[in-house]
Amino acid sequence: MKILLCTDGSSYTARALDLGVRVARKAASAVDILVVAKRDREEKARQMAEKAAADLETAGIPVAIHRRSGQMTEEVVLQAQAASYDLVIIGGRERRGVMRLLLGSPALRVTEHVPASVLVVKGQARDLKQFLVCSSGGPTSERTVRFAGRLARALGASVILLHVMSQLPLTKSAVLDDLEASAEELIRRGSPEGVHLGRMLDLLATEGRTGHAVIRRGLVRDEILAESREGQYDLIVIGAHITPGLNARLVEDLSAAILLTANRPVLVVR
Repeated sequence: MKILLCTDGSSYTARALDLGVRVARKAASAVDILVVAKRDREEKARQMAEKAAADLETAGIPVAIHRRSGQMTEEVVLQAQAASYDLVIIGGRERRGVMRLLLGSPALRVTEHVPASVLVVKGQARDLKQFLVCSSGGPTSERTVRFAGRLARALGASVILLHVMSQLPLTKSAVLDDLEASAEELIRRGSPEGVHLGRMLDLLATEGRTGHAVIRRGLVRDEILAESREGQYDLIVIGAHITPGLNARLVEDLSAAILLTANRPVLVVR
């Protein structure tokens, strides 16, 4: 797996760089480190990048440092588009209130335009030992689960597969009892949700990880965030559904909503 780490010398990118090094030591075949810093942070960013590179080279991982001038968001996108990365790891800077809803975040803009999967580091950024993998039943679920399984295997992490049943089940033919059944019961009954969850668990197994499925009911965004808090997960994994422009800025898109409101690292899989 080829990974791009990014820093501008700030504290929030320092957290991302630290976690990125920990991830890369176990999961990367090669690493690029991108430095985009204003004049007052150039020395700090250089030191951070060189320390990260030394740590990775000690682990036998090839590292290249790239320096660009400009806005961090735009330069990350340009670097990611110019090379072939499997994963880009960036820091997530918090915005609050109306400004968050209307303007989004630099991290959100990166996930909109980068062709690779993006890990946005927020919160405490602990070692990634427990993944919450969100499976919608849609066309991106298989890709999301496969990527999460590969990363979890490399990091030795456990995986919980979450499916949220909102107002209606996946098909109109589902029986009323399915709306109150556990994930295990749905799988045993062969309901549409159960078939989907069983298939996703099988995909995890092909990537070398066993998983456990959980069903929640309610508003999808709220239930994902609630499960992430209650389960003490280190990482939320979602598929990329982001639509550039006003819809994403108003948080009408699920992936954007999770990315903007979660208080822990979020992996957006492409």
